[in-house]
Amino acid sequence: MLFENSNKMLISMPGVPFEMKGMFSSFVIPYIQNKYNISKLYYKSVLTQGLGESFLADKLKDWENSLPENISLAYLPSQSIVKLRLTSSGNNFDVEKKQIDNKIQELNAIIGDLIYGFDEDTLQSVVGTLLLNNKKTIGTIESCTGGYIAHLITSVSGSSEYFNGSIIPYSNQLKNSLLGIDNNILETYGAVSMETVEKMLLSGEKLLKTDYIIAVSGIAGPSGGTPTKPVGTIFIGVRSSKNNKSIIKKYIFGNNREHNIIKTSQTALNMLRKLIIEENS
Repeated sequence: MLFENSNKMLISMPGVPFEMKGMFSSFVIPYIQNKYNISKLYYKSVLTQGLGESFLADKLKDWENSLPENISLAYLPSQSIVKLRLTSSGNNFDVEKKQIDNKIQELNAIIGDLIYGFDEDTLQSVVGTLLLNNKKTIGTIESCTGGYIAHLITSVSGSSEYFNGSIIPYSNQLKNSLLGIDNNILETYGAVSMETVEKMLLSGEKLLKTDYIIAVSGIAGPSGGTPTKPVGTIFIGVRSSKNNKSIIKKYIFGNNREHNIIKTSQTALNMLRKLIIEENS
């Protein structure tokens, strides 16, 4: 519904987000722009993973200061992802677009290793496209994430073309009986260790018969931490059968269980993205 009175306008839309967003984009914005002849805005979002907002802002300080007056920058962090939204206002769409595209080229030269996509891209969709284009498959061995990485991968339509499956060996007993990880490794180094994740990668490669494997093990919290392995300690591994190459990294995220699961999953997907690009570039 739309009401106008004394040069003021009130617009009411459905509360269902999907319906509201579609109606706002296709009707409300064009109507307001045409009626009041306001400047059109051009948006472009750059999606990054791997560096927190404050560290990213410090790295981009000079680049941000070089932005033209008509281009504004917003940092939009969400767990381990930071969206950089560039907005330009003016009356010439082509000029605005070219300005922002040029600044993104400069941005790519500074933090290209952190950029995984633009606008509505997701890590799982970007990884899925890479796997499809290179005709490769993926599987996951998930302990602390309980299948969340597999959930993200399979949320993408067409993922059955490249996703073979997942194993969730939550207990040490299953790590031993199903994955064949020696109890001596589990007792000496612990389930949350580089040694255990390395074995998870190797076993997952054989069991799931994939080109790439993701393996994670950690203490999601809020309980279970120790002085040497506090809550949020996560080991993330990715492996390529092509080059017999494993990459395993240790992270300490925090004490929020939900955030740790999401951060672990996103970081794992980004590690895989980088590995695929490295091997196929």
